Amino acid sequence: MANQTTARLAGGGGVIPARIAAVIVAGGGWHGLFLLAGRADGVGLATTLALLAALGWALVHATHEVRADGVVAVLVASAASALTSVALIEIGVVVAGLSWSAMPRLRWPVLALALLAVPILPTLDILVAGPLRRVSALLTAGLLRMNGIGVTLEGVALEWHGRELLFDGPCSGVRMLWALLVLASLVGAIVRAPPLRFALLLAGAVAVAITGNTLRAASLFYVESGFIPMLHGPVVHEAVGLAAFAFVAGTAVLLLTRRRMSL
Repeated sequence: MANQTTARLAGGGGVIPARIAAVIVAGGGWHGLFLLAGRADGVGLATTLALLAALGWALVHATHEVRADGVVAVLVASAASALTSVALIEIGVVVAGLSWSAMPRLRWPVLALALLAVPILPTLDILVAGPLRRVSALLTAGLLRMNGIGVTLEGVALEWHGRELLFDGPCSGVRMLWALLVLASLVGAIVRAPPLRFALLLAGAVAVAITGNTLRAASLFYVESGFIPMLHGPVVHEAVGLAAFAFVAGTAVLLLTRRRMSL
């Protein structure tokens, strides 16, 4: 046993039991964990608790070892992330480090699931909502014109017969995108998808999310513009949104299931 340990130390730059490595990573990234606890609320609280429970379970049952130089790299990354003063970067580094420590072998879908489980939605609303609103508005305008409705597009607003329908924050599709990315990562983790196939799964999830949000926006245009007089009001608005999400989720499950069968 001593000879095997010596060989590992000599050939791999040193190894550390996964549990000890996780404690070291958590200590080095304590501020990121503190920020994580402060940002967790609503959906973020539920996903954060699920993440911590999964990490705890994996580490309790961990019997593998991780490279010492990898632990050092995580600690350096944690220190560098603290200098950025960006909370999500600090959180992401420490969560990625803990996830890496808990896995006998790096699996990108599992790592993606861990990162998507942190309270990322507020940041996505800031970084991604704007471009998503613009893309959705462009595609929705094109779809409506194909159906013979002469809408014009001003920024992220559709204009038709003097009325303006604005793509606001909730219409960006950020939450739909996040949910489909989680679903794609979950499927990738279950089927142990290699990096390239996993990237294709994520790309497919993005495409389905954008398409679904476009269909939802076009449907809401018909509702809000009075094409169907009996359908109006906030209840119908929410119902259309739920129906669109159910359609998108079903489509994504179908596509991902077919992808799984081909993996």
